[in-house]
Amino acid sequence: MMNTITSSKVPVVELPSGEVLSLKVIDIVGKKKGPMCYLQASVHGAEHQGNAVIYQLLKYLEKNEIAGSIRLVPMANPIALNNKIGTYTHGRFNSNTGDNWNRLYHDFTKDNDQVLEFAKKYLGYDELDIDKQYKLLLSKLIEDKKNENSNYGIDRNGHVNILLQELAHNADYVLDLHTGPVATRYLYVPEYLEEKCADLQFPHNLIIPNNFAGAMDEASFMPWINLQRAFKELGRDYDIAFEAYTVELGSEERISLEEAQLDLRHILHYLFLRGIVTEEDNPITTTIKKCKLKDYKTYYAPRGALYEYMVQPGQAVKKGEVLAVALNFENHFKEEEIKIELRANQDCIVINHYPSSSVPSGAELFQVMESIY
Repeated sequence: MMNTITSSKVPVVELPSGEVLSLKVIDIVGKKKGPMCYLQASVHGAEHQGNAVIYQLLKYLEKNEIAGSIRLVPMANPIALNNKIGTYTHGRFNSNTGDNWNRLYHDFTKDNDQVLEFAKKYLGYDELDIDKQYKLLLSKLIEDKKNENSNYGIDRNGHVNILLQELAHNADYVLDLHTGPVATRYLYVPEYLEEKCADLQFPHNLIIPNNFAGAMDEASFMPWINLQRAFKELGRDYDIAFEAYTVELGSEERISLEEAQLDLRHILHYLFLRGIVTEEDNPITTTIKKCKLKDYKTYYAPRGALYEYMVQPGQAVKKGEVLAVALNFENHFKEEEIKIELRANQDCIVINHYPSSSVPSGAELFQVMESIY
């Protein structure tokens, strides 16, 4: 008997024409008990590669048994995915409000008395029982949030986010699949998972504080951080088994099924080490470079100009080397050089750069890792 695969849809928004945009949810359940992993892709509508990885993972799961379960949500934001301007997918921000779709999640547990009361009630329980009961509390808190002001209708801004949190709340592991503009592959890793993140074998790891800033990974792990803090106030050390990562899979506005097969090897390796995938034929090893979020630096365009990028994402650059050259013809009328050079302030690894050569001053031109270890 192979895995059981079921599919369902969750309505998100009704269009003026009457059609309904929905989330596509695929659940894979193995015949043996085990943990649950949740994966979603394309919360930012232009970030497509995660869907190719989900496709490759689904094909794998159709033929290979697992223990536990996996929930897949491809195209996790149909509003953003369908928001086209010309040939470009304007899917990073809510076009009605300007909000970043990955900053609209909720932390239901911060300064919540119910979390402290839960910690008091389960102070003497073992951690497996605590985890099981805490997920029930999280389900209740999400439902309470959904019901706030429901008599006045649903606020479209952030509604898809709370639906995604609801779909993920019972997971033991959450992988939120994204891409950059023109980017390499890298992870956002909370500090408490800095050692465990090596199991994903991604080449570049950005270590972020155990704090909430509105993203899905943070919305997933902060309830467990807040529970740990509540237990600490009561004198108990509580080890967090839960894990959540933002997984960056290259560049936006494209997919590659060939690259997705390599991306899948990283995810299968991780799922094997977590006891969900039961066999591993082709383990992967990678040299891992890390930096703290404070050392993840952004170069802003010093001038509006046409830029040629002289380095590629993933490339190591020495201090003083040229990152980009640019042409500004206004300089001609000032008797200045038309060509401008941008050089690296410090040794770094380039993570991503602006997706166009036409760049206004002040735009995020490069993001780089410094103080690498």
